Amino acid sequence: MVTRNKEYPLEFKIESVKRYLRNKKDLSKTSRELGVPPTTLRGWKDKYMSEAKESSNEKLSKKDYEAVIKSKDKYIKDLEEENAILKKSIGIFTRNPQQK
Repeated sequence: MVTRNKEYPLEFKIESVKRYLRNKKDLSKTSRELGVPPTTLRGWKDKYMSEAKESSNEKLSKKDYEAVIKSKDKYIKDLEEENAILKKSIGIFTRNPQQK
């Protein structure tokens, strides 16, 4: 009998590792809950923890931080404008037609 490795989506892998780390459960219990072999979950944890460590070692300069903040401020402003438009449109569509 040949066993075939099951392919899991990336989102599932990352969420599984987060769940394992967040709940601080033992590996075998979490893997049982998720229906994943313990060795697979351990491999995902090791892989994504090393990737996170590598990405945290990359230092951003002050200019990079300012660019990130500026882009996030613009995104927030755009969302606030969209929210205001939605509020106005709700008022228009929920107005009673007999009222003028």
